[in-house]
Amino acid sequence: MSDKDGGDLEVVYTTGMAYMTGDGRPLDYKEGLKYLQQAAEKGFVPAMRDLAVAYLNGLGIPPSAEKAYPLMKQASDALDPNAMYHLALMYETGAGVERDLYEALRLMAYSAGMNFTGAADEADRIEGEIDAERKRKLDSRPLLKLEISDVDIEAACCKRMLDAAIAKEVYVDETYMGPMLMTEDDKGEEIAITECPFCKAKAVRVRRDKRY
Repeated sequence: MSDKDGGDLEVVYTTGMAYMTGDGRPLDYKEGLKYLQQAAEKGFVPAMRDLAVAYLNGLGIPPSAEKAYPLMKQASDALDPNAMYHLALMYETGAGVERDLYEALRLMAYSAGMNFTGAADEADRIEGEIDAERKRKLDSRPLLKLEISDVDIEAACCKRMLDAAIAKEVYVDETYMGPMLMTEDDKGEEIAITECPFCKAKAVRVRRDKRY
Protein backbone atom coordinates (compact mmCIF):
# COMPACT_ATOMS: atom_id res chain seq x y z
CA MET A 1 0.00 0.00 0.00
CA SER A 2 1.62 3.25 -1.09
CA ASP A 3 2.10 6.39 0.98
CA LYS A 4 0.00 8.24 -1.57
CA ASP A 5 -2.92 5.87 -1.06
CA GLY A 6 -2.52 6.13 2.69
CA GLY A 7 -2.92 9.91 2.50
CA ASP A 8 -6.22 9.78 0.63
CA LEU A 9 -8.88 7.76 2.41
CA GLU A 10 -11.25 7.77 -0.53
CA VAL A 11 -8.54 6.33 -2.77
CA VAL A 12 -7.72 3.74 -0.13
CA TYR A 13 -11.39 2.81 0.11
CA THR A 14 -12.06 2.63 -3.63
CA THR A 15 -8.91 0.56 -4.12
CA GLY A 16 -10.08 -1.83 -1.44
CA MET A 17 -13.52 -2.13 -2.99
CA ALA A 18 -11.96 -2.75 -6.42
CA TYR A 19 -10.24 -5.80 -4.93
CA MET A 20 -13.41 -6.84 -3.06
CA THR A 21 -15.55 -6.72 -6.22
CA GLY A 22 -13.00 -7.57 -8.91
CA ASP A 23 -13.89 -4.33 -10.68
CA GLY A 24 -10.65 -2.94 -12.11
CA ARG A 25 -8.47 -5.15 -9.89
CA PRO A 26 -8.08 -8.90 -9.51
CA LEU A 27 -10.69 -10.26 -7.10
CA ASP A 28 -8.77 -10.60 -3.84
CA TYR A 29 -10.71 -10.32 -0.57
CA LYS A 30 -7.60 -10.53 1.58
CA GLU A 31 -5.97 -7.62 -0.22
CA GLY A 32 -9.18 -5.62 -0.33
CA LEU A 33 -9.71 -6.03 3.40
CA LYS A 34 -6.30 -4.49 4.09
CA TYR A 35 -7.40 -1.29 2.37
CA LEU A 36 -10.84 -1.25 3.97
CA GLN A 37 -9.34 -1.80 7.41
CA GLN A 38 -6.93 1.09 6.97
CA ALA A 39 -9.65 3.49 5.87
CA ALA A 40 -12.07 2.26 8.55
CA GLU A 41 -9.53 2.74 11.32
CA LYS A 42 -9.24 6.39 10.26
CA GLY A 43 -13.00 6.87 10.40
CA PHE A 44 -13.91 6.76 6.71
CA VAL A 45 -17.61 5.93 6.90
CA PRO A 46 -18.07 3.90 3.68
CA ALA A 47 -15.08 1.77 4.65
CA MET A 48 -16.55 1.05 8.10
CA ARG A 49 -19.84 0.08 6.49
CA ASP A 50 -18.36 -2.19 3.83
CA LEU A 51 -15.92 -3.77 6.26
CA ALA A 52 -18.97 -4.58 8.40
CA VAL A 53 -20.66 -6.08 5.34
CA ALA A 54 -17.56 -8.23 4.77
CA TYR A 55 -17.83 -9.49 8.35
CA LEU A 56 -21.54 -10.21 7.92
CA ASN A 57 -21.02 -12.18 4.73
CA GLY A 58 -17.67 -13.79 5.57
CA LEU A 59 -15.87 -12.21 2.61
CA GLY A 60 -12.22 -13.12 3.11
CA ILE A 61 -12.69 -13.42 6.87
CA PRO A 62 -14.69 -15.70 9.18
CA PRO A 63 -18.25 -14.34 9.41
CA SER A 64 -18.86 -12.40 12.62
CA ALA A 65 -21.96 -10.32 13.23
CA GLU A 66 -20.47 -9.31 16.60
CA LYS A 67 -17.50 -7.64 14.85
CA ALA A 68 -19.75 -6.18 12.17
CA TYR A 69 -22.11 -4.47 14.62
CA PRO A 70 -19.86 -1.68 16.05
CA LEU A 71 -18.61 -0.79 12.58
CA MET A 72 -22.12 -0.67 11.13
CA LYS A 73 -23.37 1.28 14.15
CA GLN A 74 -20.68 3.95 13.72
CA ALA A 75 -21.48 4.30 10.03
CA SER A 76 -25.21 4.47 10.79
CA ASP A 77 -24.64 7.10 13.47
CA ALA A 78 -22.85 9.13 10.78
CA LEU A 79 -26.19 9.08 8.86
CA ASP A 80 -25.06 6.76 6.08
CA PRO A 81 -28.38 5.47 4.66
CA ASN A 82 -26.78 2.24 3.39
CA ALA A 83 -25.44 1.52 6.89
CA MET A 84 -28.84 2.35 8.43
CA TYR A 85 -30.44 -0.14 6.05
CA HIS A 86 -28.03 -2.94 6.99
CA LEU A 87 -28.14 -2.12 10.70
CA ALA A 88 -31.94 -2.25 10.59
CA LEU A 89 -31.75 -5.78 9.19
CA MET A 90 -29.29 -6.71 11.96
CA TYR A 91 -31.76 -5.48 14.60
CA GLU A 92 -34.59 -7.30 12.86
CA THR A 93 -32.81 -10.65 12.92
CA GLY A 94 -30.75 -10.18 16.10
CA ALA A 95 -27.46 -10.47 14.21
CA GLY A 96 -24.69 -9.25 16.54
CA VAL A 97 -27.18 -7.33 18.67
CA GLU A 98 -30.33 -8.04 20.68
CA ARG A 99 -33.33 -8.34 18.36
CA ASP A 100 -35.42 -5.16 18.35
CA LEU A 101 -38.08 -4.71 15.67
CA TYR A 102 -38.87 -1.17 16.78
CA GLU A 103 -35.25 -0.06 16.36
CA ALA A 104 -35.16 -1.91 13.04
CA LEU A 105 -38.20 0.04 11.85
CA ARG A 106 -36.81 3.37 13.09
CA LEU A 107 -33.53 2.89 11.22
CA MET A 108 -35.20 1.58 8.07
CA ALA A 109 -37.59 4.54 8.06
CA TYR A 110 -34.64 6.95 8.28
CA SER A 111 -32.95 5.13 5.40
CA ALA A 112 -36.16 5.31 3.39
CA GLY A 113 -36.44 9.02 4.18
CA MET A 114 -33.00 9.44 2.57
CA ASN A 115 -34.30 7.58 -0.52
CA PHE A 116 -32.09 4.51 -0.13
CA THR A 117 -33.19 1.90 -2.66
CA GLY A 118 -35.51 -0.73 -1.21
CA ALA A 119 -35.68 0.80 2.28
CA ALA A 120 -39.31 1.94 1.98
CA ASP A 121 -40.49 -1.57 1.10
CA GLU A 122 -38.40 -3.05 3.90
CA ALA A 123 -39.83 -0.53 6.38
CA ASP A 124 -43.36 -1.57 5.37
CA ARG A 125 -42.45 -5.22 5.80
CA ILE A 126 -40.94 -4.69 9.27
CA GLU A 127 -43.96 -2.60 10.32
CA GLY A 128 -46.12 -5.54 9.25
CA GLU A 129 -44.08 -7.81 11.55
CA ILE A 130 -44.63 -5.40 14.43
CA ASP A 131 -48.38 -5.21 13.72
CA ALA A 132 -48.67 -9.01 13.74
CA GLU A 133 -46.65 -9.26 16.97
CA ARG A 134 -48.78 -6.56 18.62
CA LYS A 135 -51.99 -8.40 17.77
CA ARG A 136 -50.59 -11.69 19.04
CA LYS A 137 -49.45 -10.27 22.37
CA LEU A 138 -52.57 -8.17 23.02
CA ASP A 139 -54.88 -11.06 22.18
CA SER A 140 -52.99 -13.25 24.65
CA ARG A 141 -53.09 -10.80 27.58
CA PRO A 142 -55.98 -10.15 30.00
CA LEU A 143 -58.17 -7.06 29.62
CA LEU A 144 -57.37 -5.55 33.00
CA LYS A 145 -55.09 -2.54 32.74
CA LEU A 146 -53.95 -0.15 30.03
CA GLU A 147 -50.19 -0.65 30.04
CA ILE A 148 -47.74 1.05 27.69
CA SER A 149 -43.99 0.81 27.25
CA ASP A 150 -41.61 3.23 25.56
CA VAL A 151 -42.49 1.73 22.16
CA ASP A 152 -45.98 0.21 22.19
CA ILE A 153 -49.23 -0.65 23.95
CA GLU A 154 -48.43 -3.76 25.98
CA ALA A 155 -51.87 -4.57 27.43
CA ALA A 156 -55.41 -3.27 26.89
CA CYS A 157 -57.97 -2.34 29.51
CA CYS A 158 -61.16 -3.08 27.56
CA LYS A 159 -62.35 -4.64 24.30
CA ARG A 160 -62.73 -1.31 22.53
CA MET A 161 -59.19 -0.35 23.46
CA LEU A 162 -57.92 -3.73 22.28
CA ASP A 163 -59.57 -3.23 18.90
CA ALA A 164 -58.28 0.35 18.61
CA ALA A 165 -54.72 -0.69 19.45
CA ILE A 166 -54.75 -3.49 16.87
CA ALA A 167 -56.19 -1.07 14.28
CA LYS A 168 -53.50 1.49 15.27
CA GLU A 169 -56.14 4.09 16.08
CA VAL A 170 -54.42 4.43 19.47
CA TYR A 171 -50.67 3.90 19.64
CA VAL A 172 -47.44 4.90 21.36
CA ASP A 173 -45.21 7.42 19.61
CA GLU A 174 -42.18 9.55 20.47
CA THR A 175 -42.90 13.20 21.34
CA TYR A 176 -40.88 16.09 22.74
CA MET A 177 -42.09 14.91 26.15
CA GLY A 178 -40.92 11.36 25.48
CA PRO A 179 -42.99 8.32 24.44
CA MET A 180 -46.70 9.07 24.78
CA LEU A 181 -50.03 7.37 24.12
CA MET A 182 -51.45 9.00 21.00
CA THR A 183 -54.68 9.16 19.03
CA GLU A 184 -56.46 11.62 16.73
CA ASP A 185 -59.13 14.14 17.70
CA ASP A 186 -62.35 14.86 15.79
CA LYS A 187 -60.41 17.04 13.36
CA GLY A 188 -57.94 14.29 12.56
CA GLU A 189 -55.11 15.99 14.45
CA GLU A 190 -52.71 13.87 16.49
CA ILE A 191 -53.01 14.36 20.26
CA ALA A 192 -51.38 12.84 23.32
CA ILE A 193 -53.63 11.18 25.90
CA THR A 194 -53.05 9.73 29.36
CA GLU A 195 -56.06 7.45 29.62
CA CYS A 196 -58.22 5.10 27.58
CA PRO A 197 -60.61 7.15 25.40
CA PHE A 198 -63.32 4.51 25.97
CA CYS A 199 -63.28 3.31 29.60
CA LYS A 200 -61.05 6.10 31.01
CA ALA A 201 -58.53 3.67 32.54
CA LYS A 202 -55.26 5.47 33.25
CA ALA A 203 -52.26 4.45 31.16
CA VAL A 204 -49.59 2.78 33.29
CA ARG A 205 -45.96 2.76 32.15
CA VAL A 206 -44.26 -0.65 32.16
CA ARG A 207 -41.08 -2.16 30.78
CA ARG A 208 -41.45 -3.55 27.30
CA ASP A 209 -40.05 -6.90 28.50
CA LYS A 210 -42.62 -7.25 31.30
CA ARG A 211 -43.78 -10.84 31.72
CA TYR A 212 -47.52 -11.53 31.73
